[in-house]
Amino acid sequence: MLGHNSKHKDEPEEGKKQEERRKQGGKGAYHGTPSRADELDEPQTVYQTPPKSPAPIPGHDRIGRRSGRHSHHGNPLQHIRAKDGTAGSLGDVRVTQALGGVGVFDPRVVHLTLEDVELGGIAPQSSDTAGYSDVPTSFSPQLNIKCGPLLRYTGLRRDGTFSENCTAREERETWRGSIMIVTADDLSDYSPPPVIRLFVQPASEAEIGEANGDTLAEAAAVSATGERLPAKPAEELPSTKDKARDDLLLGNVTTTRRADDGEKLGKYKEAEATKLHAERGVTFWRFMVEVELGDEQTRIAYRINHGPSIAFWVPARGQTMNIMFHSCNGFSLSVNPDDFCGPDPLWRDVLREHREKPFHVMLGGGDQIYNDAVSKKTDHFKAWLGIKTPFVKSSHEFTPEMAEELEDFYLERYCMWFSQGLFGVANAQIAMVNIWDDHDIIDGFGSYPHHFNRCPVFTGLGAVAFKYYMLFQHQSIVDEKEEHEPSWVLGCAPGPYIAELSRSCFMFLGRKVAFLGLDCRTERMRDLVLSEESYDLVFERLTKEIVAGETKHLIVLLGVPIAYPRLVWLENIMTSRLMDPLKALGRMGYLGGFLNSFDGGVELLDDLDDHWTAKNHKAERNWFIERLQEFAAEKSVRITILGGDVHLAGIGQFYSSPALHVPRENDHRYMPNVISSAIVNTPPPNAMADVLNKRNKVHHLNHETDEDMYPIFDADVDGKPRNNKRLLPRRNYAIICEYSASEASLSKTTQPPVQRSTFSKIKKATFGAKKSNKPDPLSSVTVAGMDGANTSSPKVAADQLGRDALYVVLRMEVNQKDPAGNTKPYRLLVPALKYGRDAADGDVHSEGGGGWI
Repeated sequence: MLGHNSKHKDEPEEGKKQEERRKQGGKGAYHGTPSRADELDEPQTVYQTPPKSPAPIPGHDRIGRRSGRHSHHGNPLQHIRAKDGTAGSLGDVRVTQALGGVGVFDPRVVHLTLEDVELGGIAPQSSDTAGYSDVPTSFSPQLNIKCGPLLRYTGLRRDGTFSENCTAREERETWRGSIMIVTADDLSDYSPPPVIRLFVQPASEAEIGEANGDTLAEAAAVSATGERLPAKPAEELPSTKDKARDDLLLGNVTTTRRADDGEKLGKYKEAEATKLHAERGVTFWRFMVEVELGDEQTRIAYRINHGPSIAFWVPARGQTMNIMFHSCNGFSLSVNPDDFCGPDPLWRDVLREHREKPFHVMLGGGDQIYNDAVSKKTDHFKAWLGIKTPFVKSSHEFTPEMAEELEDFYLERYCMWFSQGLFGVANAQIAMVNIWDDHDIIDGFGSYPHHFNRCPVFTGLGAVAFKYYMLFQHQSIVDEKEEHEPSWVLGCAPGPYIAELSRSCFMFLGRKVAFLGLDCRTERMRDLVLSEESYDLVFERLTKEIVAGETKHLIVLLGVPIAYPRLVWLENIMTSRLMDPLKALGRMGYLGGFLNSFDGGVELLDDLDDHWTAKNHKAERNWFIERLQEFAAEKSVRITILGGDVHLAGIGQFYSSPALHVPRENDHRYMPNVISSAIVNTPPPNAMADVLNKRNKVHHLNHETDEDMYPIFDADVDGKPRNNKRLLPRRNYAIICEYSASEASLSKTTQPPVQRSTFSKIKKATFGAKKSNKPDPLSSVTVAGMDGANTSSPKVAADQLGRDALYVVLRMEVNQKDPAGNTKPYRLLVPALKYGRDAADGDVHSEGGGGWI
């Protein structure tokens, strides 16, 4: 644990009830006091492997299976770090000094009010900016930033009178977030602690709008010491080298001030940072930020210690945010980054789009960082991976040396990756909301056999990865609960291999759009994604927060796609006795890469087990989808699912059986699964995408619900017709915003008729009863998801279904050898749900598990 276990004095009654539920499910499972803790002057980290005999999840530990099987095992293992960093006499494993500074849960907040946002005709106050140059060349007092700034979004708060016609002052809507920097202690001056200045910085027409060429060439970045660094245009970059970590390639921060910006007018706010954490010669500083929203979207600028200003955008009051979604933001170990011009090209395109129509938030769908190199760039952990005897490997202790080098690796890896290249630039100016997946830990974590996942070394690695995930991707420590940060939705009990509560997040992305980022990794096992009790907590939160009639859309981020071609046939082959001879050859070293270095299983099997469509997850998946359908009908809210992981793009969909004749806008079962992956990693070969496409059939979730992949890719990025219209293996990212008639040029709006597939086997489940108006030469004009419109005019059909609809754009890379990162858009319109018993076909019906497949 980081910092002290802290209990808020005024914990809400509902928070107490949830805490009691967690105590009942996991009493003593994840808290612990390190030995010799009373001799240390500061709060300390406590890591624990899952205890020997907890009751981690009450009742059913997974959907449809009684608890007891696969219960947590292993000896409790505590890790602390003495102040001098040396091993203590008691032989405990020393991992890290973890300082959660004073005021972590009662931080100073820098708050811009409506009066600060509205500049009016106030004359500049020279005394307010005396001694400041338009282009500062260093931080004052001195700082050396090892990582950051990182901008995070945590939600909206509404105060005051609520009505359709109320003004911004009558109904206050406040944007909440935080900004974090990681500084090198020996090169920084902390007297006083770092200070942030927050103010409005209006954008000129030259700074936003239609982009011409590589607009990043006009921008710059901030170095570790506060120096302005000019960017290079894409045409000056080599197409065969990964140059993402070259400082001169960073871009797009504001360097000059307009005469009417809030700072020059003396309308700014300042606050000192809160020390979130300190270790290994670095300190994590967090600034809590609040901005009251006005009648128009606003550009907000910030300076840290009088350095160059960086700007981000907040939406107008009530406005649906302009959302960017990405996943798989790194390269696998087998990939040569030079083959793809490094990680920057699509982030360059993101920043171009951000300049033209600013993003208010970016959703990270997992694998924001690839930590697989931990198996290559460590000594002790690498040596452990090389142990051939399974019993020796699984019983090996998590040594102090192993813990030390893992902490070094994750800290340095995060500091490098989250500040490198154009991803680092985006992190400073587009507010992030993240969930994690296996590569944020290590490839396949949670999907290996139970005996391996629960061994001391692997659970120790999971604990270290969780700590740094919380610090860098959520700017939080593991003691932070819902009473401290309301965007958290904590799980019921600690996970089986990471002894912490799962951390899903819920927030609004505008008044009409709610967002749920589901933690599908912390509780994951080979046959479990999330416990039923944790699902209950999630749906309790959704029921409480979502307002029927006002909330039009719920975006659910899962990480791994849930509507995707089945690969059960491949699972069956990989787990059959037919593989035994090949496994034997692999163990003898004749088939390099065929077996993984973790549990000695077939390398591909952990990826298959990760999928919601895997046979081990089938019951849970079907139950989850039916529960989402019930919730959609109850609240009349359209549910859109986001997924990444698979390194290609596509649109999966659930929908009512055509026999029910339910129009799309009235269909509570219609849930598109937008699949966008990867923004950096390599796509699979076309042949692999074609194999997956051949597995695409109309499957039957239950008697009322069908599912398949939507044929959105009629043509490739070069305009040539495609045979595989459902899956496109190119690097990509997605944009989601509220539909307006000016957003798209429409020529095709109807889906082809659905054809039913044949199936040979029926099983019953066994679980518990502003784009520019200028034409885009690369643009696709197809808008999917429009069947059911009662008009022959595509434009009229789109306008009819477009009220409160979401507009989704998949932006596909045109040329992986081009550092400019140009993309072609493919579009999807997701209509709002108008649900009623007279509009649909009656009650929401559940088969108790969706028994068809």
